[in-house]
Amino acid sequence: MITFSNPDIGYFEQDLFDAFSFSQIAETEHMVFFSGVAPLKGGLADLQLIGSNSSEQLSFVLDIIEKCLKHSNLEKKNIIAWTFYTTDIQEFAAKASPVLNQWLEGHKPTSTTVEVSGLIHPEQTIEITVTALRT
Repeated sequence: MITFSNPDIGYFEQDLFDAFSFSQIAETEHMVFFSGVAPLKGGLADLQLIGSNSSEQLSFVLDIIEKCLKHSNLEKKNIIAWTFYTTDIQEFAAKASPVLNQWLEGHKPTSTTVEVSGLIHPEQTIEITVTALRT
């Protein structure tokens, strides 16, 4: 059985999920998948970018990921893989590593980083997808 949810965690409003036909979280008995988490919040009428630079955007995204984990009764150590999409891989490589190391508290999931030419918001620099294992 697969369950889908869009938790109320200070992120997207339901109208945005409906308009783009997706759910934030898909859960099976053992696996949990988070749709790409972006530095955005609100709904179709008031969608706003959070963070004026890549560090602020990354901080917001990690906060939303942590809230999604908590909603699913998981912790950071349950993350088994994540993928980073960034518009500037050099800047990401230079700034993200210390932040991610501290946030993960020693846990090291598999990781892929991809540079893209653009994301949904023109000033957005990062988006992260997460796969977690329920143990």
